[in-house]
Amino acid sequence: MFSGVLDDIVLFRDCVAAISELIDEGLFKIKQDGVYLLAADRAVVAVVDFKFGADNFKEYNYQQDATMGLNLQSLLQVLKRAKSSDVLAMKLEESRLILALKGMSTRKFTLPLLELHEEVPPGIEKLSFPAKVELMSEVLADGIKDASLVADSVVFEVSADRFVMRAEGSASSVELELPKDSDAVKLITTKEARARYSIEYLEKMIKARKISDVATLAFDTNYPMKLTFSAGDRVSLSFILAPRVEE
Repeated sequence: MFSGVLDDIVLFRDCVAAISELIDEGLFKIKQDGVYLLAADRAVVAVVDFKFGADNFKEYNYQQDATMGLNLQSLLQVLKRAKSSDVLAMKLEESRLILALKGMSTRKFTLPLLELHEEVPPGIEKLSFPAKVELMSEVLADGIKDASLVADSVVFEVSADRFVMRAEGSASSVELELPKDSDAVKLITTKEARARYSIEYLEKMIKARKISDVATLAFDTNYPMKLTFSAGDRVSLSFILAPRVEE
């Protein structure tokens, strides 16, 4: 049905690790140009949109579209057993996925395929995000961590001349401001927007910063946010997060 050989296990492992922060089980789709996953968390507050391109594989033996329902933690545990010099060979059969770590020895793991259906909030594909910025992933991570010290949510604001992250507690507040001439941010659009999002979810999503030094943040006023980490055309990992609508 499908088989592939992957030299760069670390990149794939980092992607799976970030996804597994939100998703317990996922239905991966095998297509001619790569492996895809679109899934919502159990609370249907966040959606993961993932593509791992076929060009990442040393060998990518595709015959026809296929699906594989997997437990993300089980997959991650296998990937964590890989040594730096190992090569990952995977083979999809009717009811299982066989993973082989090949190095000084060959270690094989078998994961059962789960009966899963792709379940995402209706209309997710119709979302548009008119306010967009690019910023350094570590700067975004610092802003989220700072905000977590005083509150459980953070406000994102963007205007023509700056990007701001702001959180307020009962007596404390914190703010991160990046003017448009900062080396750490690029204001892609001039649309003004303001929205509040859960820090708990953002803390999980920001773990995907291992994939890219740059994060793309897109949102609108009191509207879902799309946070994307990408490695060129090879990998794209996006998270869509529902806002906390303010009264």
